[in-house]
Amino acid sequence: MKKKISKMILSFFIVMLCCTLIARGASSMTVAKVKTERAGRGSLTDEFDGTGSIQAKDKVYQSLPKDQKVIDILVSPGSAVHAGEGIVRLDPAYLEEQYTQQAQEIEKLKLRMEQQRIAGAVKARTPATAQAQLGLDEAADALTAAQEAYQEAWSRYEAAMAEQIPDQEEDAAALEEKKQQLQSELETAEDVLETAERSYRSAQGACNIARQDEANTQANEASEAKASRAALAEMEVELTALQSKMDKLAGLRDSGGIVTAQTDGILESAGAGEGTITTGTEQIVLITGSMEACGVIPDDKIATAAEGDEVEAVIQGETKKKPLKIGRIGQDEEGRFLWYAPLSDTSYRVGTKLTFHYSKKSQDSYDKLIPLTALREAGGSSYVLIAEIRSGILGESYTAVRVDVTVLKKDDNLAAVETNLPEEAKIIIESSKYVKEGDRVRLTE
Repeated sequence: MKKKISKMILSFFIVMLCCTLIARGASSMTVAKVKTERAGRGSLTDEFDGTGSIQAKDKVYQSLPKDQKVIDILVSPGSAVHAGEGIVRLDPAYLEEQYTQQAQEIEKLKLRMEQQRIAGAVKARTPATAQAQLGLDEAADALTAAQEAYQEAWSRYEAAMAEQIPDQEEDAAALEEKKQQLQSELETAEDVLETAERSYRSAQGACNIARQDEANTQANEASEAKASRAALAEMEVELTALQSKMDKLAGLRDSGGIVTAQTDGILESAGAGEGTITTGTEQIVLITGSMEACGVIPDDKIATAAEGDEVEAVIQGETKKKPLKIGRIGQDEEGRFLWYAPLSDTSYRVGTKLTFHYSKKSQDSYDKLIPLTALREAGGSSYVLIAEIRSGILGESYTAVRVDVTVLKKDDNLAAVETNLPEEAKIIIESSKYVKEGDRVRLTE
């Protein structure tokens, strides 16, 4: 009986052992495999990749003549040219036509200027006060004569009135008749005087008006003369501009329509092609200084790159990386930020493409750096999962445990954090499937 009971107990434990082994095996098939890493000490690294090109640092811009026809480009872009060397040939027939038209414009302007001089010349005329002054003089003479006649009539009348009346009746009647005659003459002289005074006052008014008219006329003549001088001065300026253009056309005509380089350099662009009718905005571009490489800085890295930093560039046509030191940071016409680095080699062609890699360690050192793959977020908080050994019904196993962290700074691969993680903590950075807090995990070697 005891043997039978012992066998039953032994069988039970064997079955339990087998079930445990089977359960552990099944559990190991469903538990996530994780890769762990300890937090390290060090610095973050700012890095980014991009594209760029070779550019000229110094350029000279030379405008092509306006309203000319290009018939040939004498130098290929990228070629070295010397001052005075021909770059563009203009159509001689088209140039001659422009020269003739310019000469005609100058001649027409000179005729207009002569007409303006004649129109602005002072014209002979009789002053408006001349006739009025004559009338005033005549009225003054008439007034003087009337005054004298009146005074004479008054004197005769007054003398008659002072005479004694004669005793003889006939003499007395003669004296009375004389008095009446003299009184009539005095009244007539008075009427003439009043008329002369009115005429003189009228002549004075007319003379005053004539003087004002003359003053207005003189003021208008002065204004017209000033306007005429201003018009002539404007025409002189126009004539100077036309003559200057004609002199340039004459210079081009004498050179056979060849536009030459103003300085030594490398031709970047002729500014126009064959058959182009120039508008005056086209420019010959000559590279006269050193070359430089440039690259586009990503928008989220604008504050990262700085003067003195290094980039590794691979220039089109080369396989070896070329270390370059950033000389300046600037913006292009599209508003993008670029780094610029000088090149000692001037054999590169403008526009040659390049790729680059930028990498720089931060000056700050951090006690705890973790891979970005370990960082998790929930409810506005950051945390990591670490693998810790915990006891369970199947025995001890690794379990995912949450530990909160405060993120100080990040780069593209690492994050600097503040946390109470022990140095030996196994931080989960990869897993074969999604792992959450409390899940059992298996460590990969």
